[in-house]
Amino acid sequence: MENQNSLPENHSPEKRRLPDRPFGISEEDFARFYVLLSDPREAALCAGAPEKRARDVGYKLLADKRVRAMIKRLRKRSDGDEVSTGLRRLAFGRVNDSLELLKEDGPEKSPDSLDLYNVSEIKRVKGGGVEIKFFSRLEALEKLSELKAREGEDQKADEMLRAFNSLGG
Repeated sequence: MENQNSLPENHSPEKRRLPDRPFGISEEDFARFYVLLSDPREAALCAGAPEKRARDVGYKLLADKRVRAMIKRLRKRSDGDEVSTGLRRLAFGRVNDSLELLKEDGPEKSPDSLDLYNVSEIKRVKGGGVEIKFFSRLEALEKLSELKAREGEDQKADEMLRAFNSLGG
């Protein structure tokens, strides 16, 4: 069975462009990346959308019934892997939007549109500055590794139980 947590084999935008999509990216690639990242902009970027249009492309694709159905189907097959999805996003996610908060004139973007998933703390410091703390990428990777090891142990235990059951029955 195909590993749902790995990148699509042909995720390069040059390999599969859909003629009916003005964005020029694969709906399937977008859906797979969205299931992994839970972020429309990041999923669109990974699927090959241009950076300047990635947010719009991501939300337009999410509005498409076919794409939402594809995401729903992929999520069912991924066995509710929300924890590892969140950890992956902490380990590999972008922090660019948080830099908007450091601008003296305030962020150019609306605060609601900023992706601050990786931010653990924001505070104003004396003198008018802003301090931003991020979740540790290293800790997220360590937790992902532990989770994978536990999943491997669970799989081995299931195989052993099946073997014992087949002997007795």
